[in-house]
Amino acid sequence: MIYVIPDTHLGHENIKKYCNRPDNFEMTIEKNWNEIVTDNDTVIHLGDISFSEDWVKKLGSWHGRKILIHGNHDKMPPELYMNCGFTAVVEELVMDLNNVIILFSHRPKFNHDCDINIHGHQHNLAVYDEKRLYLPLSLEHMGYKPLPLDENFIESVKKYVVQGKQPTLKEIMSIGQNAIGKPNNKDFYDGFGKEFFEQSKIKLAECYKILNSPPYNFARCKYRLWRNAIRYIEGKITKPEFLNVIKKFL
Repeated sequence: MIYVIPDTHLGHENIKKYCNRPDNFEMTIEKNWNEIVTDNDTVIHLGDISFSEDWVKKLGSWHGRKILIHGNHDKMPPELYMNCGFTAVVEELVMDLNNVIILFSHRPKFNHDCDINIHGHQHNLAVYDEKRLYLPLSLEHMGYKPLPLDENFIESVKKYVVQGKQPTLKEIMSIGQNAIGKPNNKDFYDGFGKEFFEQSKIKLAECYKILNSPPYNFARCKYRLWRNAIRYIEGKITKPEFLNVIKKFL
């Protein structure tokens, strides 16, 4: 069996406040993981294991083969994660599961060309890219358990892919993400609120228009172009700064 889990953040004190996690959330994750996963299973970790090498080593000793999708908080060299028990450390992973092409990534990958993108990072279930299909995972909604990519899961995802329809929030929760019973405000919008969410949608639409038109649509460094687009979408650079930066990749 293949399982997926996002954003464990082991030993991260601030995550308790940010995501309302209980004091013993690490013990809960470990217990659930080792009760569900066997050494014959594979777990895809969507990134942000921990800031602590000791916690990385501890998770590396848990059951199963482990693949790490590199997260923004995974600051250590790839060799360290491999030495701690991970089979592979990658930026993203594409798998064909029952004729569904799934892209696994830490952040949502805008402009992806797979059937659907399963990602973490946000700690909520909001989706603001209307041009692609996404399935955001939130460990809090998952009850701090690895999610099995079993037949029921794949068939549910396949339905949305065949329909070409982004799952609704209720449908996203029905696929193993209903542990807390109901969504909260962050699940309708990202963690910065409705205004930021709507601005992000507008900025993303601008980026699609820019980067999918000449001369950028033929640029060889498309991945790096979209990395800078994300900086603009997240408000880290202005639009003139974004346009100036991406000109350097032509």
